[in-house]
Amino acid sequence: MITADPQPLPGVHYEPLFRYEGLLAVARQHHLAGKGFVTPEALAEETLITYPVEHSRLDVFTQFLDPAGVQPREVRTAELTIMMMQLVASGRGVCALPNWALTEYLERDYVKAVALGEKGVWSTLFAAIREETRSAPWMEDFLRTARETSFAVLDGIKPA
Repeated sequence: MITADPQPLPGVHYEPLFRYEGLLAVARQHHLAGKGFVTPEALAEETLITYPVEHSRLDVFTQFLDPAGVQPREVRTAELTIMMMQLVASGRGVCALPNWALTEYLERDYVKAVALGEKGVWSTLFAAIREETRSAPWMEDFLRTARETSFAVLDGIKPA
């Protein structure tokens, strides 16, 4: 399993794969589109579009909004990234996604991206593996291949 939200589970080891930056996707005409970064307070009047998961599992809340004591005006959910991008592009909200997940939409000038805070919000993606398979040669090969492939095809990621 691949996760950015490792949960302590007996017998499970979380192997870091890479670091990525969470960015705020906004419509091209949105008033935040030209900013270098946004503050948490800038989202207090926004509709934030998220995946339908607990807020405690979303970096935009745990690393950005909650520490500042800020809540968006409204939270709306969408299950698919393309649905989120359609809502954002049409000006019906903003969303925070990993930089690598936004690449296609940014290249097509579908939306604009803004950093979350002056230093950005960075997270790590992990592979959850069974402790007993951690040092198996095939697992080491899998993890090496996963990292190599990620760095070959995903933009904006960094070593963990």
